[in-house]
Amino acid sequence: MAEEGTLSIVRRGSGYQIRYASNNPYDPDRHPHACHDADTLAAFLHHIGTEEEAIRQACAAVQTSGVAVLRMLVSPGQRQAFFPPASSGA
Repeated sequence: MAEEGTLSIVRRGSGYQIRYASNNPYDPDRHPHACHDADTLAAFLHHIGTEEEAIRQACAAVQTSGVAVLRMLVSPGQRQAFFPPASSGA
């Protein structure tokens, strides 16, 4: 079942770092996903089901301000594939 969460996209040099935060407070922290350029970022957002207008807005926002935030529905498979849980260190 898809879960609602938040993607934050931050520009890092010429690349982008995408973090996923679940709306479930018990969900573990997750590793970020990296995209090496704007085309890869747009393709990634399209792949996970983001609408074209939201992709354009997110890419424009991250270009001008260095950060973009999107609310998303992400499937369990997408969470595991692109944002695997970070180890707890315990």
